[in-house]
Amino acid sequence: MNIVRISDGLGNQMFQYAYARKISILSRQRTYLDIRFINNEDLVKKGNHVQFRKKLGHRKYGLSHFNVSLQIADLKMLSHWEYLIQSNCMQQLIYSLSMQDKWIWRYRHEEVNYDGMLSKVELLFPTYYQGYFFALKYYDDIKHILQHDFSLKDKMKLLPELRDALYNRNTISLHVRRGDFLEINRDISGSEYYEKAVQMIGSKVESPIFLIFSDDIEWVKEHIRIPNDKIYVSGIGYEDYEELTIMKHCKHNIIANSTFSYWAAYLNSNKDKIVICPKHWRERIIPKDWICI
Repeated sequence: MNIVRISDGLGNQMFQYAYARKISILSRQRTYLDIRFINNEDLVKKGNHVQFRKKLGHRKYGLSHFNVSLQIADLKMLSHWEYLIQSNCMQQLIYSLSMQDKWIWRYRHEEVNYDGMLSKVELLFPTYYQGYFFALKYYDDIKHILQHDFSLKDKMKLLPELRDALYNRNTISLHVRRGDFLEINRDISGSEYYEKAVQMIGSKVESPIFLIFSDDIEWVKEHIRIPNDKIYVSGIGYEDYEELTIMKHCKHNIIANSTFSYWAAYLNSNKDKIVICPKHWRERIIPKDWICI
């Protein structure tokens, strides 16, 4: 049995799920999801992440809206790793024993720059995995499985204007992320990036229409010039998982430095799609045929 921790926003949850799905296939063991760390202050209040999480805002378990095949771990399953995942003195001792193969219940924390996969021997042991797993090679060979697992359970109602655009026009999704990135001083792509991307993709696509998504749609209207037809999708009543699905069904994508729009572009099944992404952003997850500017 394996457990993978699920945390943060929908895009990061999808990376963690993709890794869990790969682990379940490689190990041929039941793999479960630990969702207790999503917006659960009781579990993090003793650490130094409280202020950081308050800045990030409310996080929800978003995978429940998709056809995911892995189940959520219950408390009985998690009890084997309880000492490993809490910040207390016992963690250091048991972690040390597990790393020396003297404790059957293993714990693996993936560092951000880690770029490897576990060996067949390591996969034999019941393990609790924590990390973000930002590497294309973790999941690219199971893309067809993820296409299914990240499809919506329930049919989504589309506004007539959106339905017409998605079925009859050359749609290009454009995602701008600002809100929480401004709060945590994260680098964000400015108007120059988007206007260059719009110009570049507009020269390659005939009569495009842009579907625009953002957590700050008024800033987009004021600062990004888009001379083509456009629909501002955010703010008209769709949930985040629905917006991701709409992006995914656009013919082409302009993404932010955000795992949210990354997954929409990655799961886009259009064989002739053009994807534009920010340069110098998580190079290990970017497919070779994407355009980085």
